[in-house]
Amino acid sequence: MTETHTWSVGDLCQAIRDTFSAVFPEEIWVEGEIVGLNVASSGHVYFDVIEPDSEGSRVDKMSVALWRGRRQGVEAVLARAEAGPLVDGIRVRIKGELSFFAPQGRVQLLMTAIDPTHTLGQLAVDRERVLRSLSSAGLLDANSALKVPLVPLHIGLITSDGSAAYNDFVNEISSSSYPFKISLAHSPVQGGEAESGLVSAIETLGDIDVDVIAVVRGGGARTDLMAFDLESVAIAVANSTRPVLSGIGHEIDRSIVDEVAHTAYKTPTACAAALVQTVGAFHQKLDLSARRIVTLAVNSHDRATEAISYSVRAIGDRARRTLDIREERLTAVSGRLSNLG
Repeated sequence: MTETHTWSVGDLCQAIRDTFSAVFPEEIWVEGEIVGLNVASSGHVYFDVIEPDSEGSRVDKMSVALWRGRRQGVEAVLARAEAGPLVDGIRVRIKGELSFFAPQGRVQLLMTAIDPTHTLGQLAVDRERVLRSLSSAGLLDANSALKVPLVPLHIGLITSDGSAAYNDFVNEISSSSYPFKISLAHSPVQGGEAESGLVSAIETLGDIDVDVIAVVRGGGARTDLMAFDLESVAIAVANSTRPVLSGIGHEIDRSIVDEVAHTAYKTPTACAAALVQTVGAFHQKLDLSARRIVTLAVNSHDRATEAISYSVRAIGDRARRTLDIREERLTAVSGRLSNLG
């Protein structure tokens, strides 16, 4: 082929496809972080996997397509491993066929499989790194050093407004007879906006006159709880000027927010019930103290009444004795006067 040969677009695209087929005759495994995930109305899923360089100045990116027919199998694998759905921000190891998509002139990986253990393992590695960082900064026990007020009636609540977690928490509080006040700071609890939303909500409630802050969400897969393992969210909890109670519905693992919170509960309902119990315990102590005061007052009154009665009787007896003595003296004087006459 001479230097003056001119390729047609179709021939060039076909040559690129042939080259890919020759270099990558089989499916390959690719590792990276998901960004820009989009589920089309057709049911196909599109996203990019990226890998920033060590200095963060350049990002390598590969376009990925997961066709609807393959999607069900991939989601079933993730569900069995309890790894959660594909979402932005998680690191994945995926398998697929490298292709050249001529209509858009781009290289694309046609995804066929996923290794869920890689994602879960990466989450565990990231979690340990964050815990070490928090421990080095002395933040793991910072919030637990704060004292919960004896009567925490004003609650700052952080969750997704109208969610099941919100309803569970509010219903438990409302079922009590105590005059609780709830100040809601809405925040997404998963997805790309969860990190900034949670940090902002914690800081906002820390600036108003709440007694405690409750951070709650319902259960989910491990990747659904990623926001609660983020270092920025954990630092916001640790540095809060208010005791932070967590009620994150995951029976198996504790999130990092659970580790740095003042007290962690397994569910939003359990978190709310603990606050009701705290107020109830104070109410019982107050009632018991009032009963003791009444008992002491009654006993004191009875003793005072008895003492007064005794004093009255004693005064009466003394007065009678005095009168008797004077009467005896008068009688004696009268007798002597009669004898003189």
